[in-house]
Amino acid sequence: MTSKPRMRHRAGILARSLVAVITRRPLDAPPGTTAIRHSSEVRSMVMVLTLTEIPLAFLVSEILPPPGRPPHAVLELVLILTGFGVLAAMARNPHTVSADRVALRTGFMGGIELPRPMVRSATHSMRTIEGRGLRAVPNETSAVACSVGSSVNMRINLEQPVPVDLGDGRSVDVDTVYISADSPEAVTRALKNSAVRQ
Repeated sequence: MTSKPRMRHRAGILARSLVAVITRRPLDAPPGTTAIRHSSEVRSMVMVLTLTEIPLAFLVSEILPPPGRPPHAVLELVLILTGFGVLAAMARNPHTVSADRVALRTGFMGGIELPRPMVRSATHSMRTIEGRGLRAVPNETSAVACSVGSSVNMRINLEQPVPVDLGDGRSVDVDTVYISADSPEAVTRALKNSAVRQ
């Protein structure tokens, strides 16, 4: 019910997402699936840093001696492409809700897929949970957070605990998942509509 990709796999996600955005490939989503964007704060920060890096790269290149410019150009290209790849991965991997499944994603740091009947409700819950990606929640033994950044604003409540592999050898029984969603109302509405379609 969960996936937490390793570094090489994450790089692949960034590259594939960037290519998909450049080629304007539509999202692969079955009919009746609602996509919900997430991580707007992180997206804004990454966008600013990436766009700032472009003119900065030219300025630094002018200062460097000629032999240092080619390696610096390669490093800057990798940094800029990584920034755009992160943005693309978050755009190409939204949360999705259908009559069958609820997929809660971070974009490139893993996620959880749950059978729709297992999801009881979603409520607003503004809080900070240290870390990023799929992780345990301190002082809540039956909860995990699934977000790119530390800020979350939704609490997904499950009908009964489900086992979740955290990717570090630990497995926990979870009945609560904290996520970030750009529109909490869209999550609630999608869950309500999917319940009607079941």
